[in-house]
Amino acid sequence: MKNNKLIIFILTIGVFGILNTEMGFIGLIPQIAEHFNVSTSTAGWLVSVFAIGIAISGPIMPLLLSKIERKKVMIAVLVIFIISNIVSLFTTSFSILLIARIIPAIFHP
Repeated sequence: MKNNKLIIFILTIGVFGILNTEMGFIGLIPQIAEHFNVSTSTAGWLVSVFAIGIAISGPIMPLLLSKIERKKVMIAVLVIFIISNIVSLFTTSFSILLIARIIPAIFHP
């Protein structure tokens, strides 16, 4: 029973992280625009490219990754999410930030 609670806790943290990667940028658009010295509409592309990436890769990636063990795929995807979030955190270039948003969208679980 204790092991189940730990698993649920870990899954909860994972879901929080993934949803924060998706939706966390929405409320920060004005600050991101100011920080990177771009317009608010340009900063809005951070949300748009993420959604477009999911829409395009969503039907394709399960087919491409179906032959790989699910656990390995999920671990790899979460590592990609973590790395892209770290890159997003420390980048000083809006272009790199945009790329760091596209990559996890392609591998969205």
